[in-house]
Amino acid sequence: MIKFILESYIFKRFFILSVVFVLLLIVAGKIFDKLWNSSTAIPIVTLKEVYSPPAGYDNFKSVKLKLVSKFKVAIEGNKKFKLKDKQGDLDFYDTVSVEYPGEEFDRTNKIFFRFEDTPNYDSIYLVIAKSEIPDTYFKQIFYSSVIVSTLNEFSDNADEFRIDDSKLVSHDLLVNNDTLINSVFDYFNSNIDNLGIAECGTNCQILMRICKDFGVPCRMINLQGGDIDQTGFYDMLGYPLHVVCEIYSSKQQKWYVVDPTFGFRFRHKNSSTYMNAVEISNNHTFLRGDEIYQDSILLTKRTLVGKDYFKYYENVVFTKPEWKNRYLRKLVSVFYGNFNYYLYLFSNNFPGIKNGFYYVGMKTFMYFFMLILYINAVLFLLLRRLFLVKKPKKYSEKA
Repeated sequence: MIKFILESYIFKRFFILSVVFVLLLIVAGKIFDKLWNSSTAIPIVTLKEVYSPPAGYDNFKSVKLKLVSKFKVAIEGNKKFKLKDKQGDLDFYDTVSVEYPGEEFDRTNKIFFRFEDTPNYDSIYLVIAKSEIPDTYFKQIFYSSVIVSTLNEFSDNADEFRIDDSKLVSHDLLVNNDTLINSVFDYFNSNIDNLGIAECGTNCQILMRICKDFGVPCRMINLQGGDIDQTGFYDMLGYPLHVVCEIYSSKQQKWYVVDPTFGFRFRHKNSSTYMNAVEISNNHTFLRGDEIYQDSILLTKRTLVGKDYFKYYENVVFTKPEWKNRYLRKLVSVFYGNFNYYLYLFSNNFPGIKNGFYYVGMKTFMYFFMLILYINAVLFLLLRRLFLVKKPKKYSEKA
């Protein structure tokens, strides 16, 4: 049976057609990447994607709400909590009854609860209002003193939502870790001759290693220059490329730039809060560079152009960890060779040729179009064969 299938007319042509299709797919992919002529990154739509607090410093109280019945709301907390005037121990989950409006138009349900290790109560005001349709009501959160993460959907894996206290830094550091940050600067300056200071990439690695030893969150940020036609992370063009660090200050509750190559950090001249890479880039892009004040905090070399050196880098590139799924990573690298799936790019001037979403979308459409052509070719081959089939002789003689 297998031999018959392998030697059949249809199988041979189907095999040849499939080989041709695969070869055309590979060639078309190469030509597409050549014509695109650029390495793409993921555009940053919201800065929360890159400027959220690091792990261990994100001790934000958050809840999820779900209407489990008409008169009962369930609450899931990321920390243990206890409803006011309710018996029982602290827990991650509880329910509370709600009331609907009677003669009045709406009813405000005030839900009070206290999180573990917190002396004060938090609250959620859930307003239930009548609609024009009988027995139909609008339900709306009018006020909440905590973040309401999700409505009407609880976690499949509760551990992913809950805060693990063992991974949090101490309460004092959650409030202010500037003492540790200053210790990093002091250690850097005291050992400047023995650190192996070199170019910007090496210097950032050195600062990150020291920060890790002192327990200070630190990461590397790429700065990329370019013009209106060639914006983005593409250093083969010869535009300036520089690497700096951002450290997280829990006192200021933000990431801010520390440049270990030139020894600077930056702030607005009318503020004591230090600036992150996007803020500095925006100030220079909109011609407000003269409003930036720089602190010389590390004993490394100084740039001859002073603080204005930042004006050459209108693009900020953040590196995300690579995907853990190596098979998916390999699949993406084969079919979408120009897509940098671990680079997130912020730019005030971001043409489509640098946008990874545009690249993936257009190339996927090309693959889909070719697949449709292949399926139609296979169907044509099958139908053609069916029409050409002759009736067996024994049936023809009986007729």
